[in-house]
Parts: sequence; structure tokens; C-alpha cells
Amino acid sequence: MAVSHRTNRLKLVGTPAVEQLQNGRYQLTVNCTTMNSREDWYSSNKARIFPDFGSLESAEMSIDGLAPRTGEAYTDMRLVSVESSTQRDQYIVTLVYQTLGASFVQVKDDTIDLELNGLRRVTRTSIAQAGTDIPDDDKDIGVDYIDHQIDAETAVRCFLASYEIDDNDSYREFERTYIQAGTLSVSTKNLSAGVKQVTTVFLVTEGTTVGPVTSRSTDNFEGLKTISVTTMQDKDGNPLGNDGSNPVSTFSQYVDFRYPGQVSIASDLDQAVYPGTDHVTANWNSFWYSLSPPITAAIKATVYVFFQTSADIVDSDLTYDGAIGLWNPQSWAKGRVDGLGTNFAITTVRQTAQDKVFSEYTAVAPLSASGTATFANKGSGAVLLEGQYIIPGFKYAIDVSGGPGLPDGGKYVVSPPTLNLAFDDVDGNQVWKKTIVVATVPAR
Repeated sequence: MAVSHRTNRLKLVGTPAVEQLQNGRYQLTVNCTTMNSREDWYSSNKARIFPDFGSLESAEMSIDGLAPRTGEAYTDMRLVSVESSTQRDQYIVTLVYQTLGASFVQVKDDTIDLELNGLRRVTRTSIAQAGTDIPDDDKDIGVDYIDHQIDAETAVRCFLASYEIDDNDSYREFERTYIQAGTLSVSTKNLSAGVKQVTTVFLVTEGTTVGPVTSRSTDNFEGLKTISVTTMQDKDGNPLGNDGSNPVSTFSQYVDFRYPGQVSIASDLDQAVYPGTDHVTANWNSFWYSLSPPITAAIKATVYVFFQTSADIVDSDLTYDGAIGLWNPQSWAKGRVDGLGTNFAITTVRQTAQDKVFSEYTAVAPLSASGTATFANKGSGAVLLEGQYIIPGFKYAIDVSGGPGLPDGGKYVVSPPTLNLAFDDVDGNQVWKKTIVVATVPAR
């Protein structure tokens, strides 16, 4: 004798099929025949054979209701599907039930992938009876999280990235996606002078970066945050500006260098033999300033570029890389002429004493000449001082001194170090770019 299911109008065909699902859930498939297969499919009769979605497998139907037999009913077994068909001339109604309780239960184990730059992504699908409230700790995207177990000893924190709710009359299905916080991408842009700009994009929480932060932006601010952080580094990946003692870039460059002129005391002896029986020799001694003019030449230098948080140029910058100092002459050569000159007439006697300044010149040997003038045919001879005849018997002197000396072969900072504001970080701290140019000056 056929056994009825929930109503006398539905008679079991064979034995219901039971499928065990995960997490203590079951699926029950029941095939039934109807009492009047010719008319039960009519619209006016559908309430006799079609239970309500979500109704319990143990619930009696409103028409010819029938209680379950002892031990038959499964806990929270609710109708999720019902359909009819004709099989072997029989009108068959197939009812499918699943365990659907008042709290969410996972329908299967988590789905895990590592597609997003190696970050763990977890998809978790849960199910409960229709109308079940979503748990409060599974709604706040970018805030709520799970600690997802990798192995027995290790778990990673994954934040809620999205969720989807699928509602029908039988159940509420709730799918959540969690993503591990971490680094999404790193991009590097090489700038000038050994500097690189590094932009790191983080998911949910900002991680560790290297170097001063010049910009920070947050996308999807109220959801699953992506945080973009731009920092400045040297070419080796060190923080830019933290250690101003080491150059971030070193390179060769030709620069203009101004060699000072050279001034010294030149002399010349001209001799003549007077005609006559005695053939007396006349000596004419000339002294004057000999000048080699200043010149500008391109010389090879080494350029050192630094980044520092200090806004100062310090004394050690002027002796960097073993330099003697900054080539920046503060004084030039100065000459002095002293004596009484004449053109052989008493009325033309005049003082030749004077000081001379040689701008952009430095003094080089010989630096002086002095003595007592005589007649051309007496003693050491006559004296011409800068072209002026010195009266015999009077003392004369010409000398030169001072100037920066010759830079030839010396190592100098050949132009004043420069300091320019490079950038401000997001906290308002300033980083400065300093340039020092050093050269060993070739011989002129």
C-alpha cells in the first residue's frame, strides 16, 4: 500500500532519496503520484499537491493534511523545489527539501585563490531559511574580517571585500568575499640625479614604505580601501634625504674655470759701447711689471648631488672629497713702485712712487727688484723703472705681492655649493637638494 506524504493527495513513489550535505545539512528528494492525475494539474487544484516553498517537510498541508510518521521528519527540512512531470503514464510530483535553519551555515568549504598579487581571497557561501537576518559582523566592507587559517599554526587576516544576498521564498543565500590586506602593486619612476619615485598601492591597511612620503591617496574610502603612497628614494632604494652625507648621484661634467692672471717683475739689460778711444760700455737696466692675462677655460669636474633635510651649507661642504676649499679669491695682486725720475732736466724731477692694483692677477716670482741707480757708464748702470729714468744716486724699488696663488694642480670646490628646495613631504617637512662641484685644476 502506497504511503502518503504530507497529504493524502500525494502518494510516495518508491523511497525518497537522501543526500548528505556539508555541515550537518541534508537534501531530500521525494517523488509522489497524485490521486487524480487527470485533473490535479489544473490551476484550481494545485494547492492540493504543491506545498508552499520553505514549508517544513514535516508540516501537514492545508488540504487533507497528514502528519509524518514517527522518526520520519528531518530537522529544519524545508521545501526548495517542486515540479511535476509525466513518467510512464504516471503524473509525478517531485519535491526537493534541504536543511534550512534559523542561522547561516556554510554550504561548502571556503573557495580560496591567490590571484590578486599573491594575496589570499576567500569566498564563503552560507545558507539559512528565508528571512534570516544577516549577522552584524558580516556587513561592514573593509572593516569586518576573518582570520583565515592557512595551517594549524598560521592564520592571515582577510577583510570583507563584498557580499551578495540571494533571496527566494525557500531560503536566503549569503555569499561573502574576503581579501587579505597587503601590497597590490609597486611602481618605480626614475627621476634625475639618482632619484626614484616609488608608488606603492596597499589594500585595506597601509604597509611599510621607504623614504619621505610625498603623496598619499585613498580610493573607495568608505569600502575596501586602496591606499596609494608615493615615496622618494635614492637609486639604491634608501630613504631620500635621511642621510645628507652621502651623494645620491656622482657624475663628470665640464665647467668653466677662471684662471687668475700672473704678474711678476721683469728685467732687461741693454748694453751699448760709447764711441771714442776708451770704448766705455753703457748699461741700461729696465724693470717693469710682466703680465700674463687671466683666462677662462673648460675643465673636467666631478658633480656630487645630495638630498638632505637640513637647510644649511656647512664648512665641510667646501672641503668635500679632499678639496683644499672653495676657489673664491678674496684679494688680488698689488704692486709698489718707488724712486725719483727725471728726463735729464732738474725741472722734470718727479716722484715715481705709486701703488698698483692688478685685478684678477696673482703675484709670481720674481717679486721684487731694488738698489741705487747710477750713470749708464758707472757701476751697475742706469735704471729705468716702468720706463722712467731714475736719477743716479737715488734708491729705487719695484715689487708685487698678494693674490690667491696659482690654482694649478690643486683640488678645489670650483663653484659655490647650491641648495634648492626639492620637495615637501605630506607632513610639511622639507627636503633640500645640494650640489657640490669638485675639480683638480689642470696646469695652465
